[in-house]
Amino acid sequence: MKPKNQLIAGLSFNKLADLLISAKTTLTALLLSVGAPIWMIGWLVPIRESGALLPQVLISIYLRKHPKRHIVWRVGMLVQSLAVIGMLVSATLLSGAKAGACILASLVLLSLGRSACSLTVKDMEADVARKGQRGNLIGVASTVSGVITLLIAIPLALYEGAFSSNTLMVILCVSVLAFLVTLVCVWPIKTNVELDDSSDGAMGIDFDSTVYKFIFVRGLFVHSALVAPYFMLEKSGEAQELLPIYIGAEALAALLSSIIWGKIADKSAKLTLQASGVLALFACVGLLVLQSTSIVTSALLFFVLSVAHAGVRTGRKTYSLDVKDGHDRTELVGFSNTAIGLVLLGFGAIYAALTPVLSFSVVYIMSAMLLFAIVASLILPNEK
Repeated sequence: MKPKNQLIAGLSFNKLADLLISAKTTLTALLLSVGAPIWMIGWLVPIRESGALLPQVLISIYLRKHPKRHIVWRVGMLVQSLAVIGMLVSATLLSGAKAGACILASLVLLSLGRSACSLTVKDMEADVARKGQRGNLIGVASTVSGVITLLIAIPLALYEGAFSSNTLMVILCVSVLAFLVTLVCVWPIKTNVELDDSSDGAMGIDFDSTVYKFIFVRGLFVHSALVAPYFMLEKSGEAQELLPIYIGAEALAALLSSIIWGKIADKSAKLTLQASGVLALFACVGLLVLQSTSIVTSALLFFVLSVAHAGVRTGRKTYSLDVKDGHDRTELVGFSNTAIGLVLLGFGAIYAALTPVLSFSVVYIMSAMLLFAIVASLILPNEK
């Protein structure tokens, strides 16, 4: 199998594993099933997202003297597999606060492994695909994972009791298997990044203005992800009723849009960010204006948002791959991801504090931030 196809297969199974252990869905149900305190559920998404981003600047500094990035990626993948096994053991042998604490600790470990993989896989993608092809690689992998996701979401929507504890155990087992299959698929790929001898300083990081502009714009575009839970909160239906439908909508969005976004990103990642930002804003405005209690309307709006978020992810990933080369790219990804981890924590805390006291939906503020992001993207230099 060609290295490009090996990487596409690996990325597809990796995305499947990420779906199966989503903090917004599966891990929330897992904590509820073991009787963990409700306050622990509030830590799932911050640990999952920020925990995977914050360490990356330190990892990128470590990588300055370690050109064999594939070794770090393999270690990160094994760590993620062990973390999910830890969750399985915790949920099987413990209950209540003890089980919840162990699951959260395993999630910290999972996030650290994900952090290492997220950073080093960029070098592997850049070695396997040239500029002008990387967006398509990401898009194809997302499409394949979308098909697999649909195969999971359809039974969830059709059968009651899909979130029984036994089913959750099966989901976690399949997640471990998906991580291991990812490892097997990508194992043959090796990458040696040319190191700059001048980068020997322990913490000396010197970026040009492009890096800071990218972080600023990307920090605004995180609202395409932050707004997603509010689409469910704005709907009065039961979470269990909505969840499989939302999973299916997200999978269908990835299936139908990822390759298209990838091709657009190969022409211009900057344009991809702008177009997907407009689409996300459209979904938010639709949610605010329609205020419908219909499951169909809610699912359609979430589908549009999911298409938009797929575009944002593809655009910012392709931009970071193409705007810099070699270790400069590694440090851009590491530094920007750490910065975005802090941004996510900051925005999360602000919206958590505002939501109970505002007389209007916080989605209005998020929509304004998305509009600001679209305008701010004009300051980004073209990456190609």
